[in-house]
Amino acid sequence: MYICIMVSVKTDRNWFAMRATYGRNLMAQRLLEVQKIESFVPMCKRTTRVGRRIKSDMVPVVRDLIFVCGEREVVQEAKEKIPYLHYITQPIGGRNVPIEVPAEQMEQFIAICNEVEDAEFLVGEESRFEVGERVRITKGSLIGREGVLLKIEGKRSKRFVVAIEGLIAVSVSGIKAEDIERVES
Repeated sequence: MYICIMVSVKTDRNWFAMRATYGRNLMAQRLLEVQKIESFVPMCKRTTRVGRRIKSDMVPVVRDLIFVCGEREVVQEAKEKIPYLHYITQPIGGRNVPIEVPAEQMEQFIAICNEVEDAEFLVGEESRFEVGERVRITKGSLIGREGVLLKIEGKRSKRFVVAIEGLIAVSVSGIKAEDIERVES
């Protein structure tokens, strides 16, 4: 079973899903920081063997992905100053429209990414889920988080998933059935 949280709240300050070509998302993040624009790059721990030593470091989960927060005009202005930063778009009504992630949904996604060390990221098509029953976590560090129970093919353990639809999701193992309750609509 999986839990997926999808929230749709419109505010002036939304997060925009963007791509910094050629793996320059961390460079773009530093430039945005100089401009005092909030951004987020989902990171994961990577362990590699260098000779006889084992080295661990943090690397972006998705090579080009960066989320940029702000009013559309501010983000557009920053985008114009960073030539390799581009909106990720989706076709709506015959036009390609930049993907905007509601602030509340992004806040939950960032919280899960930062709080859980053994998170598993599901990218692109893997992050599209079939919606099921609405539930709430009742115990542990994720208490109060609401979502939908989901099943991802090939996974056996129960997982808590926060998804940014069609782009990326983060799942956490170790959610027990007794730590979940139904949420009445």
